Amino acid sequence: MVTIVPAWLLLVLLPACRAEMDLSPPSSLASLGPWVQVQRFLVPRYVALGVNVSLECDYVVQQHATLYSLKWYKGSSQFYQYIPTMPQSHTVFSVGGLHQHQVVPGREGRRVVVLTVGMAASDVYRCELVAEGPPFHTTQRSANMTVVVVPKEAPVISGSREYYQQNEQVSLNCTAPLARPSVALTWFVNGRQVSPGNVRTVEHFTNPVGLERVTALLSLRVSHDHFRDGAMNITCVGQLADLYHRSAEVIIREPSSRWFASTNLYHTSGASETPTAGPLAVIPWTIVAILSLFLP
Repeated sequence: MVTIVPAWLLLVLLPACRAEMDLSPPSSLASLGPWVQVQRFLVPRYVALGVNVSLECDYVVQQHATLYSLKWYKGSSQFYQYIPTMPQSHTVFSVGGLHQHQVVPGREGRRVVVLTVGMAASDVYRCELVAEGPPFHTTQRSANMTVVVVPKEAPVISGSREYYQQNEQVSLNCTAPLARPSVALTWFVNGRQVSPGNVRTVEHFTNPVGLERVTALLSLRVSHDHFRDGAMNITCVGQLADLYHRSAEVIIREPSSRWFASTNLYHTSGASETPTAGPLAVIPWTIVAILSLFLP
């Protein structure tokens, strides 16, 4: 004999049966948090041409998960992978700007070293981590890296005289050495940055191989406030990322009086402060000549 249970009774009994049989769905694995996490990601923003560069993607795998793969990409092209379950766990690929012999893996994929980077190595670098699945949770981080040509020389200041009087116009050029990208130039007077209104770029030269050189003009009218203890310190600072920071400096002096300036008692080339002969230098000899006329 078959007993037919009314539909309304099933609706009443079903929740109780689910509770008794513990038919509720298991806890979502997503609630356990990220399966694999990046703890340290390092791609230097700027690197010098020809150096070795370390790329780091340090990670931690949760207890409930297993790492399936770690991959590095330059732009959209994969150049390295670490798959621990494969017989050859580390694999390196050649891509534009990088070659297989340039990439050295280590530390279970957590660190790769790119040897002697060239200009073509500039790009966006991405680390991708995949946990064993399904569902193959994926985590990734990326950053841009630019290869620069760092100059060895300091900037050069030209057009300076050693002495200037008040209200004279100071016009100085500061030329940076060849670099790529170009060196940024900043002018300072007595340690304070000069207003942008007194500075302008007068040259931006690029040679056939892509190296750049800039020249910045400082135009300033001299006032008494510019001199400290009779001298004004003018500095041109060149900077390229955090890889280059060098400067050039000139010291401009204030004549002690208008008479000294007008009689040109001092050199104005900036090479020496040694007094030169002026009108006073001949006075003693004139007196001797006159006296000699009256002496026996």
